[in-house]
Amino acid sequence: MGTLLEHVIGRTSIVDEVITGGLDDGERLADLELVGCTIRDTSWAGATLAGVRFEGCTFERVDLSRVAWPDSILDGCTFTGCKALATSWAMLREPMLSPDPCTFVDCQLSMGSFAGLDLGAARFERCVLTDADFEDATLRGAVIDDSSLAGARFVRADLREADLRGARDYVIDVREARVSGLRVDHVGALGLLAPFGIDVE
Repeated sequence: MGTLLEHVIGRTSIVDEVITGGLDDGERLADLELVGCTIRDTSWAGATLAGVRFEGCTFERVDLSRVAWPDSILDGCTFTGCKALATSWAMLREPMLSPDPCTFVDCQLSMGSFAGLDLGAARFERCVLTDADFEDATLRGAVIDDSSLAGARFVRADLREADLRGARDYVIDVREARVSGLRVDHVGALGLLAPFGIDVE
C-alpha cells in the first residue's frame, strides 16, 4: 500500500481514486490537486498539507488531528467519522471563486480553529465541537445539528440565518456576533441569554 507520499510522487493531479496511504507526523504534502477522491481509514495526524486542493472529495474515518492546511482549499468535501483534534482549519486559503460548502458527519472536531473562515452553508451533523474557535468566521446559513458546542467561541462571527436548533451546550454573546435570522430552539436560547446573567426557569 505504501505511504501517501510514495503514491503521489511525480503527480500534480489525482482524479477519482481511493486513497488509503498515510502521512506521518511532520510530513508535508504540497502542490497537489485531488478531485472526486475518497480518502479512507488512514491517519494524516500532525501532517502539513500545503497548497493542496480537494474538490468533491470524501474523507472517511481519517485522523486529521493537528493537521495544518496552509494555502489549501476544501471545495465541496464530505467528512464522515473523522477525528480532527486541535486542527488548524483557519489556515485554508480563500479561492477566487467561493467553494461549495463542506459537510461534517459524526466527526470529533474539538479544539479546532475555524477562525476567519467562510463556512457559509456548511453542515455539521452529530459532531463534537468542544472549545472550537469560530472567531471572525462566516457561518451564514450553516446548519449545526445534534452537535456539542461547549466552550466554542463566536466572537465577531457571522451567524445570520444559521440554524443551531439541533446544537447544544453553547453560549453566544449576541453583542459580539451577527445573529439576524439565527434559528435556535428553546434550550439553545438559554445560551444567548447567559451572557446577560438571565436565568430562565
